[in-house]
Amino acid sequence: MTQRSRLGPGFRTWLRNDPAVRTALLAGDEVEVEASSYAENDFLLDFLMSSGLWEILVSLRPRGLRKDNGKPWRALNGLEVLRELARVDRVAHCGRVISDTRLMLLAGFNASEIQRARHRDGLVVTPETLSNHLSRIAPRDAVASFYEHVALLQQRGWAGRGVYAADGHDITFPHARGWQGMGQVGCAHGYKMVLVTRVEPLPERIVAFALGPLQTSEHVLLRMALRELERRVGPLRRMIQTLVLDRGYWGARFLLGLRRRHGLHFVTRAQHEGLGCVTDADALVKEQSPLRVCEDRSRLGRIEVHLRAVDGVPLFDDHKREVGTVNMVVADEFDMHGQPLLFDDGRPRRFHYVTDEPVERDPYEPRRHYLHRWVVENEGFRNLTQRWSLDVPAGRNLAAIVARLVNVLVLANAESIVSELFPGAWQEERERLRMLGAPGRIGGRPALAAYTEQGQLGLLSVQDYAQIVTQRERHRLARELLAAQQRGEDIETLLRRVSGESPTQ
Repeated sequence: MTQRSRLGPGFRTWLRNDPAVRTALLAGDEVEVEASSYAENDFLLDFLMSSGLWEILVSLRPRGLRKDNGKPWRALNGLEVLRELARVDRVAHCGRVISDTRLMLLAGFNASEIQRARHRDGLVVTPETLSNHLSRIAPRDAVASFYEHVALLQQRGWAGRGVYAADGHDITFPHARGWQGMGQVGCAHGYKMVLVTRVEPLPERIVAFALGPLQTSEHVLLRMALRELERRVGPLRRMIQTLVLDRGYWGARFLLGLRRRHGLHFVTRAQHEGLGCVTDADALVKEQSPLRVCEDRSRLGRIEVHLRAVDGVPLFDDHKREVGTVNMVVADEFDMHGQPLLFDDGRPRRFHYVTDEPVERDPYEPRRHYLHRWVVENEGFRNLTQRWSLDVPAGRNLAAIVARLVNVLVLANAESIVSELFPGAWQEERERLRMLGAPGRIGGRPALAAYTEQGQLGLLSVQDYAQIVTQRERHRLARELLAAQQRGEDIETLLRRVSGESPTQ
């Protein structure tokens, strides 16, 4: 290994080839090896750059720049993406990312500037610089960037037509007060977010979002999200076949308006048992023979569902005026012995599904669609909050919060696509990272990155690198011994020469 001061060709030209790098190390070729504190998500990073998503993320220009002076804004955008990939949740803690030369080069910073900062024992930028940068990105520009990425997913066939679900999530901060755009409900302060996510076919894709004060109606946010999706990407009917909504979106005019306004179907549950449509549906299906379907549920185990369906049930608004008709499915749940399953209050488990699609031919389809909604609530939001730390703000400024939110949603989609396109390679990479203690450029414990002059990159654990060096030295000594034997050289002279001592010492 040779430690060199120069940093080689453009960092984005390196190609991952671990076997070639190992061969070069064993052969004693010139290889640059540097310690990097970050090692997870290398696979995802490669995909971002090859797919065009990296360019979308780093091209978000902040407002108010008179000219491109100071710290390059594209590089700051890249630094923010790398911070997310490195799982450094808070901007204030990203100094360790900024101090990593390889990551700063990857973000787009100038090599000579990084070297000058090193000589001054300083950093090219500070966490405060990054936070201020995010605060200068106008929310409308960040939103436009998000829908640019959705359009790219649609063009590549990664977010095609299917069943989508809308669901809300409260982003609250225990000690925050008076932040820009923040709302309050009871003692909670924060924001409400609505996501529109594809749930069938899986894996999920987030295609629309809206953010507002905590007290904002989810009806309002969903309208905003759908309007932006249609305006910036295209007609919703080309993407959303059926939109699945929970009972919180109930409203006769609202539901029927979705079909008239956007040309898409809907599936939801009746808001409560006292509605007129529920009473009518129960009476109309009373004499029907049910369709029996078995399901495996995580909490209930294997159950049997009895389904009855009726088309053309009148739907009334809050003023008791009929505004149209809907189709309904009544579903009763039983255990495998035929005993009715009960809610916690002792009532039989009966569900009323409401849709504008015909149901008498296939009564199970609305229930199947509705059950997919749990993908968003149980998996989608869990992934966003636990893996991507969605609820951690980038600052008190609304612009910074929205900018980070967009990055998180794009990265979550990218990871979902990678897991679908490369299931074997993706799982193997994740398992390898886990076993090696994260041997790469982004995230995790200390590791090594080795670069050959031929533009090949190898990612090695410290232990793996030590074994390669040890093996290389053994081979070198073996060759020295064989050559000395052929020359008739005595062992003492050989040892002095190999150890670097002068023959006269």
